[in-house]
Amino acid sequence: MDKKTLLAVALSALVLISFQAYFAPKAPVADNATTAAATDNVNAAETAAQTSADTIVFGETAPVSPDKFTTISTADLTLTFNEISGNILKADIQQYNGKEMHISFGNGRQDYMIAGTGTSAAFSSQEIKNGDTTTLVFTSTQNELVVTKKYRIKEGSYLIDAAIEVTNTGNRSVELPLSVQIGPGLGSGVADSKLVFQGPIMFDGKKIRREKEDKIKAPEVYQTPEWLGYTSTYFLFAAAGGEFAEGIIQKSGDSAVIKGTDKAVINPASKYTKEFKLYVGPKKYTLLKETGYSLTKSIDFGYFSFLAIPLLNLMNFFFSYVHNYGLAIILLTVVVKLVTFPLTQKSMVSMKRMQLLQPKMNELREKYAKDKQKLNQAVMELYKKEGVNPFGGCLPIVIQIPVFFALYKALLVSIELKGSPFILHIADLSLKDPYYITPVLMGVTMFVQQRLSPQAGDPIQQKVFMFMPIIFTFLFLNFSSGLVLYWLTNNLLSIAQQYFINKKTTA
Repeated sequence: MDKKTLLAVALSALVLISFQAYFAPKAPVADNATTAAATDNVNAAETAAQTSADTIVFGETAPVSPDKFTTISTADLTLTFNEISGNILKADIQQYNGKEMHISFGNGRQDYMIAGTGTSAAFSSQEIKNGDTTTLVFTSTQNELVVTKKYRIKEGSYLIDAAIEVTNTGNRSVELPLSVQIGPGLGSGVADSKLVFQGPIMFDGKKIRREKEDKIKAPEVYQTPEWLGYTSTYFLFAAAGGEFAEGIIQKSGDSAVIKGTDKAVINPASKYTKEFKLYVGPKKYTLLKETGYSLTKSIDFGYFSFLAIPLLNLMNFFFSYVHNYGLAIILLTVVVKLVTFPLTQKSMVSMKRMQLLQPKMNELREKYAKDKQKLNQAVMELYKKEGVNPFGGCLPIVIQIPVFFALYKALLVSIELKGSPFILHIADLSLKDPYYITPVLMGVTMFVQQRLSPQAGDPIQQKVFMFMPIIFTFLFLNFSSGLVLYWLTNNLLSIAQQYFINKKTTA
């Protein structure tokens, strides 16, 4: 990587990282109509059931405190249900890809996933086992309504089939709200991140909608969400496929909840069923894609996702052979370096040739020190005579920057790195180097690369380059080991490339 490329990528990285670290993503502004609708929904929670001549109308009910539990466990998940409400109290992810995990959605003191029906009667439960599948059925009866909540949990799957069934045995129609609410908060086992969004998230079929809990003032409402839930850097709890009319993100204490809402009118002697899926698991791209619910949108690959996703797949391809994600990152970096080699080579050679012209350039500056117009003409003639284009290295730089950012984002959000060791003291490539050895090596190689590269003529640029390795060493101290390993490998390859260019040009 030549100096121009290095400076361009470095400054761009500083801007990107600073933006992500200190400026939260702004939520789309909900219009007045939808905000008013949300307020109506919130107020509905305080509204008692209303009765008219032909239809009984139910409002939302207050949360139910848990005092009796049912737990269903698979090799991957443990789901704790509140037997009184028929909701999920807590969801624990125990392992992923053979790696032990300690991730919990919910605090165990209040329901984390509420399948709301507007009724308030207590539920009774029934557990049915059929091979590798467990079906949990909660049933309650309130006057003429029989409400059933079903969950089908299959061994080896993070996807749960869920349904709400309401049967009207009376002689009047019933209107009641149906909703799936998730939150508040994430739970435990999730590390804070300033670089990746964590919180309530929703996909409405067009855009990802998300907002940090502490930024929410008024309810934000979006139409017909495809899925909604809570996300961390590497894990997701989401409800999908419910065909909800609205998705709402609203304040709840110091945090927030997110929910899909709908209404059902059930005629006498009729049954209404709302089916949906719950995904509780890792944000692995291939796993999310297999669900068929656009849950891959929960992974923020950035503006260059069309590059980041193939690079992630390529890294997993290498892993399937070497069985070590550290080695897979090194191989991925080598391939990216080979693909961009013609561009970096052209840029480096152009810089070197420009450096060789410096003595002649200095002579022209002294000769035409008082006549800038003649100086410019003489410089252009020199370029023409020597066959050098001063802008020859610009296009390669512009093309390389998207590749860098795509790799940066792919490694930043890749759950494949979580819990994956490399060598020696690096036991988890998603965490920082505990002894800061790789960031220091990265800074040293950056300095060596800089010394081998053609020196900038501008004194200001020289000062910027002098401090760049120090700045980046401190910046990378808290980065994941996988990201630092990528940069370190890239530096070593660039040093080798620059060495051979210098040797060839000098000879």
